[in-house]
Amino acid sequence: MPKLKRYFRPWRPFKRFLPKSLFGRTLIILVTPLICMQVVLGYIFFDRHTETILRLLSDTIAGDIALVVHWVERDDDFKRIHALAQQNLSLHLVLEPNGKMPKTGLHRNSWLYQFLGEALDQKLQSPYYVRMDNNFIYISVLNSKGLLKVTLSRKRLFSRTTPLVFIWTTGSAILLFLVASLFMRNQIRPIRRLAQAAESFGKGDEIVSFKPEGATEVRQAGFAFQMMRDRLRRQLADRLEMLAGVSHDLRTPLTRMKLQLALMPENLDQQALSQDVQIMKQMVEGFLTYARGAGEEEIKQVDLVGLINELTQQFKDESFQVALEIPADLVVSLKSGLFTRCLTNLLENAKKYSHTLHLQVQTSQHYWQLIMDDDGPGISPQERENVFRPFYRLDSARNLDQGGVGLGLSIARDAIRSHGGQIYLRSSPLGGTRVVIQLPL
Repeated sequence: MPKLKRYFRPWRPFKRFLPKSLFGRTLIILVTPLICMQVVLGYIFFDRHTETILRLLSDTIAGDIALVVHWVERDDDFKRIHALAQQNLSLHLVLEPNGKMPKTGLHRNSWLYQFLGEALDQKLQSPYYVRMDNNFIYISVLNSKGLLKVTLSRKRLFSRTTPLVFIWTTGSAILLFLVASLFMRNQIRPIRRLAQAAESFGKGDEIVSFKPEGATEVRQAGFAFQMMRDRLRRQLADRLEMLAGVSHDLRTPLTRMKLQLALMPENLDQQALSQDVQIMKQMVEGFLTYARGAGEEEIKQVDLVGLINELTQQFKDESFQVALEIPADLVVSLKSGLFTRCLTNLLENAKKYSHTLHLQVQTSQHYWQLIMDDDGPGISPQERENVFRPFYRLDSARNLDQGGVGLGLSIARDAIRSHGGQIYLRSSPLGGTRVVIQLPL
């Protein structure tokens, strides 16, 4: 016997049809009970109340018809009977002495026959015929004087309360739904503002106008977000301040050592020591660049096409060709200095280890992508995430930070993440590495 699954969820196929937003799902929660209540009330009202009303009205009409037939059979003054019936009973009478019963009439299986037909069967002892259109009910009764045709308004068979009750219940449900929707929209608005503030903070934007409001739980989440934001800012500021301070303090002894080495006679030891000092200086400059990269910079509108053309022109030469596939005009919101530093690091790496670079920009409704393909040796899939770690250097033939300290791609990732985007590596169709940068519009 096959083993049953632990969790059986028959509603899972319907999840894709449900709204994704909290407001939409809340409306579903409000609408579903209202619809169920309307169905139950409609069944109770139309199946119980309406049935009772139809039986009473049918009995009244049948009684009036039986009374008129009795008058016609007992009294020869038909005009007086017609006047009395029209004035007191709202019935129009026609007597055909030689009239014959129609062959077709109201079907015995129809819902109307269940009420009016049964009432006429009980009140009349003579054959009868019933027909109805949109405005009138026609009843023909065969008696000793001939065929009596009775015409009455269709409204006498249907209660006026039925449409009124339907309008009242439907209108009240719609009104309740609209009021509840307005209240729910006001309750969800603080949640949306909290989500927008969190998204802006993730992009590195300054959040000034956010204020926790709404229900108690939403305000608690807002205050927790503010404390988390302040705590992260303090931690980041302390880390960067320490890194920048240490790097700055190291520049003074390195400069002094460089001057002392310049005064020493040139030999192999002096050259080796000078090379070590130069490497240390590059490390310090890398530390400072990394610290400045996460600093505060305002976002502004930048001509992306002009920026790319300007940077690629600086790296083009006979040994390094750059092919561009970019729009004619594209203005985006960027931290100009930070993004320029990121793109410069990527172009430097591409020039060191490849001869051809294909750079393209793609846009969609919500984000834009910058894709760089080179024909270098490439990076193995298991190393693609490691190269973004600070101070990580590849041992293989291709080292993206050769001659540096392993901060080039770390700076690039921090720059992209501060814009709320992402950067990742893939295999390039040219045989090397593909760098994909995705940023929101």
